[in-house]
Amino acid sequence: MNPLIATGAAAYAGLGLVSFLKPGVVPAIIGSTAPNADSRTEIRAVYGGLPLAFAATLAASPASGTAIGVATAGMAAGRAGSALFEGRPSAKMAGFVLLEAAVAGALLLGARQARSA
Repeated sequence: MNPLIATGAAAYAGLGLVSFLKPGVVPAIIGSTAPNADSRTEIRAVYGGLPLAFAATLAASPASGTAIGVATAGMAAGRAGSALFEGRPSAKMAGFVLLEAAVAGALLLGARQARSA
């Protein structure tokens, strides 16, 4: 597997595993909590299950890096675009934008390399 796709898959697998097994970590990063079963279930679904599905899809079909890269870029754009409503993002949120943009770039480049190989 292309190392860029593998890196993206590993990043999503790590996020998914941590979020599924320890859902309280996700809101704690931004100074919040997951006080009830429904909130923890939602975190497990969105931050656990979806990233694990992304990782599995990348492992099964590296060409899916294009679609998952675009989705990842959309997350980065959503965080960055939030500044229009919320004002300048915190350093933590800016870091997430950069991380998501880097993963998106790796996936898109990796998918392009996989297609031309």
